[in-house]
Amino acid sequence: MEHVYLILIGAGIIIMLLAFFLQRKSPDDAAALPAQRLADQAETKKCLQRLSKQVKQETALLSAEWQEARADLLREIESLKKRVEQLEQQGSASAQAAVAGKQPQASGAQPAEEEIDMLALRERYRRVFELSREGLSPDEIAKRLGAGRGEIDLIFALAHKNERGLADA
Repeated sequence: MEHVYLILIGAGIIIMLLAFFLQRKSPDDAAALPAQRLADQAETKKCLQRLSKQVKQETALLSAEWQEARADLLREIESLKKRVEQLEQQGSASAQAAVAGKQPQASGAQPAEEEIDMLALRERYRRVFELSREGLSPDEIAKRLGAGRGEIDLIFALAHKNERGLADA
């Protein structure tokens, strides 16, 4: 029988402790929960307001940068348009002068054109030999210069012939 009393006393103590903890937990949690929710809501609103303010500031900054870049591009476009117009006027004036110069003096304009052609050829030959000194093959030189392989071979053949002629003299 003594065991029965001990078990009953132990069960009573456990029930009283459970009742105490449940009673204590329920009222405090019920009161604390709405207060915690209100605090969380207030904090969330503050965070959203800060975020909104940051987004507005960054949007304003980006908008200002975009407007500045747009204005720069528009100024540059206007500058380029003026430059194109000037070049077109110069080109048409040069063309008119060339037409006017060719009609009265057909023989006077030819030497200038031949001189320009010779300068272009000399530059092309110089470039061929420069690429050759860099170690490029005739095929690679032709590709780089947009010329035919035969033209490159002819340039080398004429150069070798000229070198032999100078050596004989």
